[in-house]
Amino acid sequence: MDRFQSNGRLIAGVSFDIPGMGYKDPRTGTVTGFEADLATAVGEKIFGSADRVDFFQVTDSERIQDLQEGRVDLVASQLTITPDRAEQVDFSTPYCVTREGLLVPKGSHIGRFEDLKGKRLAVTDGSVSLRRMRAALPCLPGATLVVTPLSSGNLDAIDRGEADAASNDMINLTMLRAASAHAERYSIIDIGNRFDPKPFGMAVKKGHRTLLGLLNQAIESLKADGGIDRMLENALASLARR
Repeated sequence: MDRFQSNGRLIAGVSFDIPGMGYKDPRTGTVTGFEADLATAVGEKIFGSADRVDFFQVTDSERIQDLQEGRVDLVASQLTITPDRAEQVDFSTPYCVTREGLLVPKGSHIGRFEDLKGKRLAVTDGSVSLRRMRAALPCLPGATLVVTPLSSGNLDAIDRGEADAASNDMINLTMLRAASAHAERYSIIDIGNRFDPKPFGMAVKKGHRTLLGLLNQAIESLKADGGIDRMLENALASLARR
């Protein structure tokens, strides 16, 4: 019997630093955001109750290790499904698909991928964006990478003048901009035509087939009834009200 079955609870690894996706309020301790809501909804589908999910903070660079070492039962943290990751963990069916993007200050001369030549680009440690941009450097003479430990650090690096742009998926960038006190200062550029789409999936420890099957059933049900779309829309709307 898996731990989640014997405990009657799920430990979900989510981000704590991205308002709208996964964010822990330092004053109340409440965890909110699209992926936190999704994990809660999945828990309700599995257990019949919405209060059976506990949240654990994960980062891009450590989330797979947290899963493999048993600190969490599942990860729902903008984890792009890739062949090499699928050798380390088991992925659910995708719950959303996004594209690669850039966040730049308004008025920037960066308007497309090629304009990154000679620029400083903020990317998150352990992310697919870091892999992609590192591999793309030969096409971008003079470009350098500014690696941040958290996705929220992408925007911070631009604000501090340490980076000229940030690369992340379009959903993350949209959330980061919407959560900013000065959202009007930034533009988002879709560069998905340069790269493969980014399907996000929940991940479980390799071989945990029972939990994986339940996650797939829950995700497909939430897709079919529009629940996932509503959660994403609600997350964006909540940021607009901040």
